[in-house]
Amino acid sequence: DIFRGSRRARTEARERLSKMSRKGRTFKGPDPKSLRGDACYFYRDIGAGSYGGDVNCLQQFLKKRGFMKDEPTGYYGEKTEAAVESWQKASSIKPANGIMGLVSRQFYARKQRLPVPGKEDLASSDSKKVCIDVCSEFNGVQDCETRCVRTEKDKIHACKESCQIAFSAACDRAYPTHAPGGPENYKLCLKYLSQSCEDTCAVYR
Repeated sequence: DIFRGSRRARTEARERLSKMSRKGRTFKGPDPKSLRGDACYFYRDIGAGSYGGDVNCLQQFLKKRGFMKDEPTGYYGEKTEAAVESWQKASSIKPANGIMGLVSRQFYARKQRLPVPGKEDLASSDSKKVCIDVCSEFNGVQDCETRCVRTEKDKIHACKESCQIAFSAACDRAYPTHAPGGPENYKLCLKYLSQSCEDTCAVYR
């Protein structure tokens, strides 16, 4: 990983972590501990038809807790919807409709001690002083995302959410569903998301 930092004149700090996959880096496989869905950043509502790193992380969470048997795919289908509804009912979340709406996203974030959506959104830079850019590079093309926080101690959350979105976008671009083996390769790509983001954001621990 390459870390580059710079400070703007107006007190805002912007730090860049890029090239999450170094040339020549060898992956032995993700750490099983990274596949538990313990740190999912749900920055949007997700439901049937959604796909991405947040969906994949949700599926890891549901599988780890016994609400889902299938391996995570990154695609939000009927099985994921049913598993979410079961989790919602078990957690007394209303409405229990199988959709990860704001109430469900906030419940998850509080339980996992993460920034709470709707109250601590990371996407806006208004009145926030620290912004983190993360770029994921595949085949020479970068996908970048920025998230901002108010305090230095929360930089790791900005980093991880940026990383989740950027890495997911890179997997989606590299392995489109219409390409031969696309869905299977996409699933494999997302399997490395959590571990890669942990490694990338370790500097902020």
